[in-house]
Amino acid sequence: MFVRMLFATLVSGLVTLASGAEAASWEDKLQKIYPAAKAEGKLVFNSRRITEVGGKKGLALFKKRYPGIKIIFTGISGSKLPARVMLEAKAGKISIDAFRAGPERTRLLAKKDLLVKIDPAEITNHPVRTFFGNRFFKVSDHITNFAYNTSLLKPADRPRSYEDLLKPKFKRRLILDARGGQIAHLLSEKIWDETKFWKFVKDLKAHKPVWTARNSTAMAKLTSGEGMISTGSYVAIQTLKRKGAPVEFLFLSPSISQARGVGIIKGAPHPNAAKLLLGWLLSPEGLKARDRYAVSTLIPGTNYYRQVKAAGAKIIVEDNMKRIKARGHVGCLITKEWGVLKGLKKKRKKKKKKKKKKKKKKC
Repeated sequence: MFVRMLFATLVSGLVTLASGAEAASWEDKLQKIYPAAKAEGKLVFNSRRITEVGGKKGLALFKKRYPGIKIIFTGISGSKLPARVMLEAKAGKISIDAFRAGPERTRLLAKKDLLVKIDPAEITNHPVRTFFGNRFFKVSDHITNFAYNTSLLKPADRPRSYEDLLKPKFKRRLILDARGGQIAHLLSEKIWDETKFWKFVKDLKAHKPVWTARNSTAMAKLTSGEGMISTGSYVAIQTLKRKGAPVEFLFLSPSISQARGVGIIKGAPHPNAAKLLLGWLLSPEGLKARDRYAVSTLIPGTNYYRQVKAAGAKIIVEDNMKRIKARGHVGCLITKEWGVLKGLKKKRKKKKKKKKKKKKKKC
């Protein structure tokens, strides 16, 4: 499965690591953009984590190579970003230059013609995977699956398959993202048939899990010991481990790898700086910087690839919108079957209101 995944990845045209001779070419391309980018002086990049650009070391590398350009980060959620951009476009005042998201979140912006079309040859001399007619560039593979708390569960007792999640010892000890994204591919990719899949979905609900509205919340609960196993992303679990959290990724087979990419908004105030950042993220230097945090691509030569291969992981890579839409459709059906997401969102809103009231009371 990993070999099949790798072949599909290379065919679909992802960034590859380059030799020194090739590197000069990408440097020349980006140097042509740099003067206009420097004149703009900054860009606003919508991403909640600086690991998306290689963390502090990555930022330092970018600033050293392209002095005079400041990257300002914003953290608007992917679900709210399209509506925000459309409102700003209507008002004629765009505040965000570039953003990091998945193709499914980006599709509406592309449909509304709110993304800049870029010729890949302007910013890179390597093969790249693009969506929506070169308006959205894939920069990383985002693996999501399950993780476990190593303080509560011994490695020998961890689940080895999706079916193992239904063992009696995990009843009430599972923490699940109520949107079902970590299992939807089992049906959309025809790994399981309809009967087996929907019985599994219903049995998970009967297992009385701890429900969450977001994957990040599930991982936070796992870290605090509210359950033995939770849904999670590989990159987030690796980050938590570096901070000392007792967590480990599971890689139940097969796991799903979702595309994550960068788009530039049409009418953005700093388009050249945004294009320069995108080109740098796709460069060997940018890839290496992001690879420290597993925010890179599953290709030979990256640590990310080596880590996943060492784990014996079987990965399915989503490489086109048809597959992404199919998984999204199944995820929607799972959400309806479980029927808990709306209630969770209402609770979150109530908590936010309480926090605001408490803040108002302070003098």
